[in-house]
Amino acid sequence: MPAGRRRSSPEAKGDGGLLRLSERSPQKTPVVDVVKTPPPPITPGTVINDRFDIRQSLGKGGMGEVFLAFDRSTQQTVALKVVREESRMPGDDEALRQELLLARSVSHPNVCRVHDLAPSPWGPILVMENIPGQTLHTHIRKKKAQGGYTAEEFRKIASEVCAGLAAIHAQGLVHGDLKPGNVMVTDEKAVILDFGFAQERARAATRKHGAPPDGGTPNYMSPERLKSGGASAEDDVYAMALTLWEMWTCRVPEPGYRPRGKAMRQQIMFDVPAGLSIDETRQIFQGMSEDPNMRPQARRMRFFNSSQLTTGAINLPRERLDPGPPPGRAQTSMFTQGAQSILVTYATNATEAVGTLLPLAKSVMTLGRRTDQDLVIPEATVSGTHAVARWQNGSWLIEDLGSTNGTYADYSYERKTQVQLLQGGEAQVGECRVKLVSFAPDSTLHKRAKQYLAKRDGLTGLLVREHLMKAIDEDGDFAEWAEAPMQVARYELRGPNHQVSDRPTILEMLALRRAAQRVVELSEMLLLSLVPIVAGRTGPLKFVVSMVGPALEEARHVVEQVVSQVQGMLPETLELHATLIKGEPGRKARTLID
Repeated sequence: MPAGRRRSSPEAKGDGGLLRLSERSPQKTPVVDVVKTPPPPITPGTVINDRFDIRQSLGKGGMGEVFLAFDRSTQQTVALKVVREESRMPGDDEALRQELLLARSVSHPNVCRVHDLAPSPWGPILVMENIPGQTLHTHIRKKKAQGGYTAEEFRKIASEVCAGLAAIHAQGLVHGDLKPGNVMVTDEKAVILDFGFAQERARAATRKHGAPPDGGTPNYMSPERLKSGGASAEDDVYAMALTLWEMWTCRVPEPGYRPRGKAMRQQIMFDVPAGLSIDETRQIFQGMSEDPNMRPQARRMRFFNSSQLTTGAINLPRERLDPGPPPGRAQTSMFTQGAQSILVTYATNATEAVGTLLPLAKSVMTLGRRTDQDLVIPEATVSGTHAVARWQNGSWLIEDLGSTNGTYADYSYERKTQVQLLQGGEAQVGECRVKLVSFAPDSTLHKRAKQYLAKRDGLTGLLVREHLMKAIDEDGDFAEWAEAPMQVARYELRGPNHQVSDRPTILEMLALRRAAQRVVELSEMLLLSLVPIVAGRTGPLKFVVSMVGPALEEARHVVEQVVSQVQGMLPETLELHATLIKGEPGRKARTLID
């Protein structure tokens, strides 16, 4: 061959395809074209990675196809999801790995476990728990042919789906595509599937013409997600409520469908709610609210199970102010600077101080209104030097220094010279309440505490007026939707002259706190509530309780029993009075308050 000339190389086989060297001039680097040979289709009998023996296809989804396989390594049957190569983009392998780590952080019997992620000639494979059964989508269609669900069948599936979603949200994660097709129903339980890969679904969706911008299924998306995109815990609850709603209607909702737009019984095919309590039906209604702030959290949704649940007030999943973890053994044996703090939860004349956190930096600290105090509380009824806080083996002793307006404990109406505070305990100094907590300023728990105190009255724990109005209207909308009766009980504390004070004394404030909390507990117990009732403070010594479900005579009987029992807890100078207001169709619920 003459010098300076090259003959094109013969075709040479490379890993996974053919390499062709194009003939070029001597001055240029040869260009290598890689032609991949696609692997053969996966069929029963195919062995992936010399480990997974494919038995059958279980179906195709947005990310790929799912197969039933036998794992030769563990000698167990698994579900194998093969992520299609054509749907992948650069960086997806790392993204999938991160999503796998998130999915594996959730260990719950009602959430499908994801075991592993591995490469293969067909693309990445996800090794998941095999759950023999049928999807809720298929289950609903079968139940439709059989006359629908019974109340007990609905309760079992609803409670297990709620439990699974609550476990996902407890890890700070979201599902992003909850629907009947992603819930597997077996003889023993309901299990949420396809969790942990919401980000990959969103990336795949952006490459498909006409797909929603962030993955998921539009039929089950909340109004805010359809409008602006973005999966969230609130959107998951909306999707779950629509999933349970589909069990009543046996119809797939159209994207943007509003079930709350007309009466419930005009839309459902089988009257499952007739066998449910009013609280169980109301939770579905609230979950489908267009306002994400009005939807309940999955962990607070409850469906009656006589063997597992009671309706005692202590067992209701009510919202509360979390004081943080109790001090450990080291902190109870020796003072630790900043391990605990004083949180201001209520102040009559200094509402701007509510939510303020005062770290306990020394084992002995003064508390008062003056700026030279260690713990400064700018409440007018707190004395300049009001008390001393002393650390004692993990608790704090509040010693009153002869203050003008006194120091009080929760269990007594009398002024105290000393009040012992354990973790989470409260005391009242003048017209200000303080709580012993174990979190730092601007921490996550502190931010949650401020959110709680913005919504609830720090003295009684009842809703403040703004949030009460929304909750009362929600109750009214539900009563109209479910065609259920609604009553509102208005309570007030009256003094010896039978008047309601506009400027309560400290004694009246303490009595209001005890009365309001006990009225709510007794009302929930007598009504057999599964979820907390709506109750809010409407004035200095006034509050209301909403009751949806009981007829007028039943509601009157409840109120009479509550008043008779709570009256014995009050000082002799005060009386608890109640007025029952009947709701009427078409009347705004908030007009029942005043």
